[in-house]
Amino acid sequence: MSGFDNSSYTVRSVAATTTLTNNDYVLTVDAPAANVTVNLPAVASVQPGRTFVIKRDATATQTVTLDGAGSETINGATTRAVGAAGTAGAAQIVSDGTAWHVIASY
Repeated sequence: MSGFDNSSYTVRSVAATTTLTNNDYVLTVDAPAANVTVNLPAVASVQPGRTFVIKRDATATQTVTLDGAGSETINGATTRAVGAAGTAGAAQIVSDGTAWHVIASY
């Protein structure tokens, strides 16, 4: 939910490496010219149960990678790709307070 009124989700679009913030919920990524890394916040800095949705645009021709803070993991790995180059894809992740988990992806 947004930090504004709790009735809508915040949506931010990027085309370059970025770090998710506490105000983000949906992040759309277009990677036309270079690979994009989406750095996740440290799990200790977000409330357990905090979710993010990262959507890769179908026009993205480069890789989009989620990267846990430091040695923190996403489903047991330190990074995770979002979709394949040239295809749409998305991942919904949630923090359990110690790690990130993918709860939906395509």
